Amino acid sequence: MKKVFLNEFTGKEVKEMLENDQIDSAITIFGACESHGWHSPLGPDIFVPTEIAKRVAEKLDKTVVVPGIPYGTSIHYNHFPLTVSLRYESTIAVAEDIFTSLIHHGIKNILILNGHDGNIPALEVAARNVKEKYKDASMIYIPAWWEITGAKMKDDFEVWDGLGHGGEGETSITMAVKPDLVNLDDAICQMPDDMIKLSEHGSVIFDITEITETGAIGDPTKATREKGEKMLRIVVDYLVDLINDLESNNWKYDRKK
Repeated sequence: MKKVFLNEFTGKEVKEMLENDQIDSAITIFGACESHGWHSPLGPDIFVPTEIAKRVAEKLDKTVVVPGIPYGTSIHYNHFPLTVSLRYESTIAVAEDIFTSLIHHGIKNILILNGHDGNIPALEVAARNVKEKYKDASMIYIPAWWEITGAKMKDDFEVWDGLGHGGEGETSITMAVKPDLVNLDDAICQMPDDMIKLSEHGSVIFDITEITETGAIGDPTKATREKGEKMLRIVVDYLVDLINDLESNNWKYDRKK
């Protein structure tokens, strides 16, 4: 397959690609290092979006993948070993610097692919700060790729639309990406069935120890590699279609302009 990761190209290759208009967009990836239960590695939040971005860029002509950041803001998961957590200010600063570096070298069309819930507010702040400074940049933010599969695979999942932290869905897609790193023999269902049910407009600001004893939420015992492969295909197809649509309109998301 063709090279897509920015750090795999030589300096000469990158220079020629930029001069010949062979790069016009980049996918940036933000993950985390934290417990996802006894059965799972600590790295799904970087492993999964990296594989998604790779598959997406392989299907496109002018998109490169920026090596992902394997740490994120994980203060609500910090009680389980061995979480490595950045301050919100750190995540914002790193993201702003990455976006600004790309724009400085002429890549003004940036898709932000986030793999971790704790990064969501920080990455939005960073993207808005950079957009304010560089008005001609196109910043497309995918804060939660898992919502794409949760909406489209309701009939495939057995529990909670597959959602959860290290639950049925995330464990399935991790099995598809890194099968050797998942041990379902250690999987334990951790469904917070007794939680007060909030409306769709409410959000609990929780600490992970309040709702799980393993670091996982959901039911990873229902995970399968087949579900994970389907999840990958759905997210990849969605992003390929999205970027192709943006490309066809020169990355102007308002077609009237």
